[in-house]
Parts: sequence; C-alpha cells; structure tokens
Amino acid sequence: MPRIDDYKAAIALAVAELQQKNPKRISGLSRCEYFCQDTREWLVVPYFGQPRQVVWPEVKVLPPEGQPELPLTEQILILHYLLRTTGEPLSGREIDFRDVPEGGFYWSAFVSRAKKPLLETFGHDLDLYLKVAGAAGGVIGSQGDASATFPAFPLVPVTHVLWRGDEEFSPEANILFDATIPQHLSTEDIAALAGASVYRLMGLAYKMRQSK
Repeated sequence: MPRIDDYKAAIALAVAELQQKNPKRISGLSRCEYFCQDTREWLVVPYFGQPRQVVWPEVKVLPPEGQPELPLTEQILILHYLLRTTGEPLSGREIDFRDVPEGGFYWSAFVSRAKKPLLETFGHDLDLYLKVAGAAGGVIGSQGDASATFPAFPLVPVTHVLWRGDEEFSPEANILFDATIPQHLSTEDIAALAGASVYRLMGLAYKMRQSK
C-alpha cells in the first residue's frame, strides 16, 4: 500500500514535468478547455463529469471553490492524464484490464481495488447499481444484466458490466476500457482509475441506503 509520502512524491514528479510543457498544447491533446489571463494559464479537466482546474505556472490541481483539497490519488490521476495523453481518439473497441500492457502483472491489484468491491457492493442488487450509476452521471448500457459507462476523462471512458447470479453461478462483474487507454494512462493508473470509478458509486450507495 503506497504511503502518503509516495503520493506526494508522485505529484512532485508530475508537476516538475508539466511545468516544462505548454498547457495550450496539452489542452488540445487532452480535450480540456484552456484559459489564459495575464501570466496565469489554466485548464479545466473534466474528471468523472466534475470540473477540476489545473493552473500554471506552478501546476496545481485546485479543488472546487469552498471545498477541501482534493484527494492525492485524484490529483495524481489528473496530472498523469495531462502528462501522458497522446490525444489518440476513441476507437470504439473495448478491452478488459488483462489486455492492457502488463495487465496480468497488476491483475490481482486490479481485482482487489476495483472488481471485487464492485461485485461485493452491487452483485446482488443490480437495481441499486443502475440507480446509483445514473445518479453518478453514468450512461446506462445494454451489456450483461446491468452496465454503465462513465467519462473518467474526455478520452477515457470506464464501463462497468454486471451479471446477476442464479442457482448455478455466482454474480460476476467486469470493468472495460476503450482500447486506446494505454495512450492516456499507465497500467498502474488504469487500475487506480477503475477503483476510483467504483468507490464513487459505493459512497453514493451508502448515502442512499442511509436516507431510507
């Protein structure tokens, strides 16, 4: 499990690299809006449909006004997306985590971080999943017995697919990505992003259950 110091070091490395890059060019590659005022430049990065502001020259991910600092893991994913994306457009072809480079090596981490929590939280309640996914901005799909696609970043959709169990089979789940995702994030970041896509829904599900 990474320590806070590791996260801070990852942010510092990404910041140092991005400070050497042209934010206007990055905006074109990442499909993020670019703004400039005096000597200050910034991008608005949609993260699961929520705007996040990254400012230059210091290169800092700002929280929405009036809110606390964003989680370090979220800051890392945003910075790494801006740093890594090649601007490759979506292919329309989906792959699962084992199809990304070294996906097999990170598979157990991916399962524990993303697939298992998705299955344990929603595998026996697909109606709740669809309700929560819709509330979280997901586009409900037709795959499996329940599915939804979330715009993690402009060029990085994440799709959950769930199958209900029966007398013979236990419930099953998978998380899919556009085949171009290695052009935008490292394999380790893909695993972290998949986990983030699930934790958001788990938090909403908890609030919905508490409000009943």
